[in-house]
Amino acid sequence: MPKRFLWVWLQNLDGRWKDYVDFAADWKCAGVVIWGLDGWKETTDAKAKSGGAFCRELVRYAHRRGVQVIHGFGLNGYNEGKHICQRLPAARAVIPERLKDTPKGKASVGNIFCPSNPDALRTLREMLLRAADTGIDGFNFETADVDYITCHCAACERRFESASETEHENKPPRWSIEQANWAMELLARERPGLWLSIEFAMQRFGRPPYLDSAVIAQLNREIDTRATVVWAEGTYPPQPVCEKLASARRNIGFYLRSAEFMGRDGPRQIQIADIVGTMRRLWPLQPQCLMYRSWRPLERWAVNMAVAAEAMRDPWQSDGRFVEVERQVETRTAPGGKYSAIERMVPGNLASPAVERAVTCSSEDDKLHTLLGLTDGVAEPDRGLWLTERNSPTEAWAEIRWPKPQRIARVRVFHQMDGHYRSLDYVIECWRSGRWQPVGDTPVVNNPVHGWCEYRFAPVETDRLRIRITRSMHGNRMGVGELEVYAQ
Repeated sequence: MPKRFLWVWLQNLDGRWKDYVDFAADWKCAGVVIWGLDGWKETTDAKAKSGGAFCRELVRYAHRRGVQVIHGFGLNGYNEGKHICQRLPAARAVIPERLKDTPKGKASVGNIFCPSNPDALRTLREMLLRAADTGIDGFNFETADVDYITCHCAACERRFESASETEHENKPPRWSIEQANWAMELLARERPGLWLSIEFAMQRFGRPPYLDSAVIAQLNREIDTRATVVWAEGTYPPQPVCEKLASARRNIGFYLRSAEFMGRDGPRQIQIADIVGTMRRLWPLQPQCLMYRSWRPLERWAVNMAVAAEAMRDPWQSDGRFVEVERQVETRTAPGGKYSAIERMVPGNLASPAVERAVTCSSEDDKLHTLLGLTDGVAEPDRGLWLTERNSPTEAWAEIRWPKPQRIARVRVFHQMDGHYRSLDYVIECWRSGRWQPVGDTPVVNNPVHGWCEYRFAPVETDRLRIRITRSMHGNRMGVGELEVYAQ
């Protein structure tokens, strides 16, 4: 039976990493692959969002739940590459003039370092060992040649045969092979016992069905056999190339990616038949591991993650079993349920999802701090927030509308504790007599409060209420953490 992992970026969990670990334990996954842990950061603050102290806390909790933690690590690029570039400016990658003004060329500046630089490799070694010493169970590597331009100093160009590289094509395979094998040898020698893997996206090295891709075959063949090479191509990796890769390498895995993992809106796009069907194709190839990547174990993502976890465990169960899993998880995603983004349902709160109402806003962050955070029952410094886009708005608003008028006499607003986007000037307004009218001793100017503000006023009848913000601590966006509305 293959090892089974759920895969996610830490920031996508919006602080709910224990829910992620618990979800993996609930569905009997071997472990979780988490990118953005940054266990190599020299931090001692256990409340930090990432870093060594945080990573240790997460690992301890996961191990108590019987879940392994696999640390996502960019061998060149991402947080790790940026750290080395900041620490060693002289080790930054050389980007050729013909590629400097391309999107990937621009992104590479300050993120990619020269792997021919001995100081950069010494720093990378320190980072790997420091992360390993947080108690993690293994690493999931990527060399970032997909997202960036490789180094083109004279030594690297000669070493990796990279002169023909373009922004998207002709990525030098030896760049990935040498960096991966260097890390495998280091860890096998200095921290033996860790589970090591490296992932590659097939579509970056050819076109479906990839059977004639010499680069894919070379990567599959030449990566250190102590590492599991995990191949990905979305939710539907072509069977012919999967069979070819599995026949050429014993230590192989496959990584499935939900097409909806980056978004919140719209219906569930990937259906259970898609996931189960792909697992049934891959299972006979006897992969060493299977991974499923999504957003977070909440709401509609939870359904597909649970189905994937069950299908990775045994795809040959009846179709009825997977329908049962789908129904079971959907029940638990109801507001206040185990897999709901709504954590707390306050009795009497007319803004609660338990009440029939519509919530709208002027704009929202497209990834983490969306309108959902306004009434999710979470009043904490760095999660469960509503924030606008970073477009420097002159004002922002969030509105709650009921199908029929409500009696309202009290409003509570939670302002971000760290103050970074704390609302300074704002007003609470109800719609009365055909116009918006302020209530509860608002507008507020130069708000000094971090945390809860409460506004009581003579009861009003209205079918809509809003908070309108005209100035915040950090002018590039606005928002609040929580909004509650009561009849008394």
